[in-house]
Amino acid sequence: MHYPKYDKIERYPAEQTIAFTKPSAEWGIFSNFAKTPMTVNGIEFACVEQMFHYIRLNNEEERSEYLKLIPNMGLKMKAKTFEKRGVERADWRDIAVDVMRFCLNHKYQNSAEFRKALSDSDGRFIVEDESNRKPDSWGAVLDAATNEYYGKNIMGRLLMELREKGKLEYQLPSDIHICGKPILKT
Repeated sequence: MHYPKYDKIERYPAEQTIAFTKPSAEWGIFSNFAKTPMTVNGIEFACVEQMFHYIRLNNEEERSEYLKLIPNMGLKMKAKTFEKRGVERADWRDIAVDVMRFCLNHKYQNSAEFRKALSDSDGRFIVEDESNRKPDSWGAVLDAATNEYYGKNIMGRLLMELREKGKLEYQLPSDIHICGKPILKT
């Protein structure tokens, strides 16, 4: 995944940061697994994670099967097999952040609880806390020595941008479809 805008490792003082992990924890509404139903082109998605990986798939049969999964960590575990099984879009690494922007826009439009939490977080940094798992580009980890979170924190940065602007810009290929129809720019 190459998005030069997010290549830099950022640091966030822990005392000024809202760190989220899972939906059941404090600030869990920021999690991609938080139950925030959204409907796009007639397909109901239970959460951002489900919509994100649905778009990642390159064929309708796989998409139908994926929608049958219970929206929990099973979604993420199944998604980890997409590339190896050859069912991931060939351009996925180039479009993943824009797809997440699309998904977060829908979450924002459809969830008053999410909008309120973003508003309530004003003045603080937002970080997806990956301290208890293998970190990736989406979040950050806590450095106990400095009491700072550090990492690319793409998810936190997207959430802070959404909080500030009320909408995220994205560019998606025209061949991305949901239920056989192109997704429309919101």
